[in-house]
Amino acid sequence: DFFRHHLTKKDGTLPITRQMAAGGLAGLFQIVVTTPMELLKIQMQDAGRIAAQAKALGKTIQKTSASQIAMTLIKEKGIAGLYKGTGATALRDVSFSVIYFPLFATLNQFGPRKGEGSTDAAFWVSFLSGCAAGSIAAVSVNPMDVIKTRLQALKKAEGEMAFNGIGDCIK
Repeated sequence: DFFRHHLTKKDGTLPITRQMAAGGLAGLFQIVVTTPMELLKIQMQDAGRIAAQAKALGKTIQKTSASQIAMTLIKEKGIAGLYKGTGATALRDVSFSVIYFPLFATLNQFGPRKGEGSTDAAFWVSFLSGCAAGSIAAVSVNPMDVIKTRLQALKKAEGEMAFNGIGDCIK
């Protein structure tokens, strides 16, 4: 809403291109918070997978926690270590927001309002608009999510490919 407000024209209109820009800017600001959380989530998921593979080979791997992973990354690579895969995260999240927010706003215009004279949509209209917009945006950016996940996987099991950039993940 902040970006929508600032990108609205003087005549009160907000063309689709400006809606998309507002969504993209919101997604760009979001990645500052979400990238480290996504990175740690993927590390925790991978830790279980790698431990299971090691166990199948008769090896054992010490259990880890998100805070241990975060501290190790910070010690080895500084705060920047928590932002591995930021480009791919931005590609996914900005694209999602460019699709989601304008689509939600457009769909939310349809259907009944909360009351006579109200500009707010009825709850069910907003709910269905959010579900539809979120589903379409999520399906659209799924390939970018796979790329992000591949880049943020720090530890590799034996025989697993290592990816060095967005282009490398696509091959």
